Amino acid sequence: MEIPLNEVKTIGSGLVRPEGVMVTDDGFVWAADGRGGLAKISPDNQTEIVGGLGGIPNGICFDQKGNCIIANIGSGEVQKINPYRKESHTVLFREVEGKKTPAPNFPYVDTKGRLWVSNSTYRSDVQDALQHPAPDGCIILYTEEKVKIVAEGIYFANGLALDKEEKYLFVAETMKRRVIRFPILPDSTLGPPEVYGPPFLGRLGFPDGIAFDEADNLWVTLPMENAIGIITLGGEFHKVLEDKEGKVIRQPSNICFGGPDRKTAFIGSLGGTNIPYFRVPHPGLRLIHQSV
Repeated sequence: MEIPLNEVKTIGSGLVRPEGVMVTDDGFVWAADGRGGLAKISPDNQTEIVGGLGGIPNGICFDQKGNCIIANIGSGEVQKINPYRKESHTVLFREVEGKKTPAPNFPYVDTKGRLWVSNSTYRSDVQDALQHPAPDGCIILYTEEKVKIVAEGIYFANGLALDKEEKYLFVAETMKRRVIRFPILPDSTLGPPEVYGPPFLGRLGFPDGIAFDEADNLWVTLPMENAIGIITLGGEFHKVLEDKEGKVIRQPSNICFGGPDRKTAFIGSLGGTNIPYFRVPHPGLRLIHQSV
């Protein structure tokens, strides 16, 4: 599989650090915006900034009720807002079990309504965690009953994904340049991790965002290479799109699938001002907020 760069189009304009991206069934594209809000991009390519979230919104997702969940890596908060209503956001948590979680990176709501969140590091200085890697990232599980830490010892916990059977939680372990997965046990705790795919994705293969398609390919964004790849069900890694000069794909940080058939991939990025998108061979795995 290879996606020619000339097939990549863009939507939206004037965005600042649109790290996270999601698409809803009404055709709107939503992106985190580094000015402390959400970008709402209409199907006819009109961009509006909403939210008033403060900090630096990072990864985003939607729940089954239309709420947007934001991992705000700038404020150290995991936030919730219904962006279709004129209301302020609420803070779901900023600490867990007496520990501050200063670097929430990506949220994921599964079909049981469980919210999984990666916290990249316990350090308040995220740049220090990138420059001096250590196993101080964690995974948090938030439910209506309680919020708890379910995994620790991760070298910069980043993007999250679940397989279609929701047997495993997959985590981009950025500073180890690999993807790991944890078995999800019946009580929603996590078993011991194992490496998924290659144990080393290359000198600049620092994975950021991950997402599955229905053919069991795990799509992986590589911001340091301006590239996107897949890990196949057999564990092989292939780059499928690369923009060495950064003309369209600029530090890709997240990927999601949308459109009527979920066969359009949308890319969040650290360095872009819009959202690149392109067609893919297989539908993305349906997320909780997607009806079809």
